Formats: sequence, structure tokens, C-alpha cells
Amino acid sequence: MPDINQVVRALEEPVRAFEWQGARVVELQIRPSGDDVDVIKVWVDLGETAVDPSGWARACEAAHATLATGFRLQVRAEKA
Repeated sequence: MPDINQVVRALEEPVRAFEWQGARVVELQIRPSGDDVDVIKVWVDLGETAVDPSGWARACEAAHATLATGFRLQVRAEKA
């Protein structure tokens, strides 16, 4: 299994480029969880959008699960 930090770096660009129902990432933070050794936490700001942030987060998790390579993604999305 790859190092969690390698997976975090590999996820940065695909998550930054991810678009769902017209909403894209304005601000992004990805880091290994401090609580669980197999979790990668993703926080995104979607800016001003009508899209449901929890729906966006679920879609993002599903779209990038295979890139997580043995780790679980926890995506939290917020909007302005």
C-alpha cells in the first residue's frame, strides 16, 4: 500500500478539478486524519453556488475512491 502522504498529493489535482452540477472547488485542503491512520480528510469551499454541498461531497468521494488506494476519504464541502 502506498504512503498516505503520496495518496494525499495524488488526490490534490483531481479533487481541485472535480465538478458536479456546475460547482467547482474554490478552496481546498487535503490531509491525513490525525485520528484515523486510514482516513484522508478533504475540505472544500465551493464559493457561491446553489449546489447542495453534502451532495457534492458524496459525489466527490465516489469519484475519487479508487485514487485513495486503500484509504477512506471523508469529504466535507461548504459554500459561501
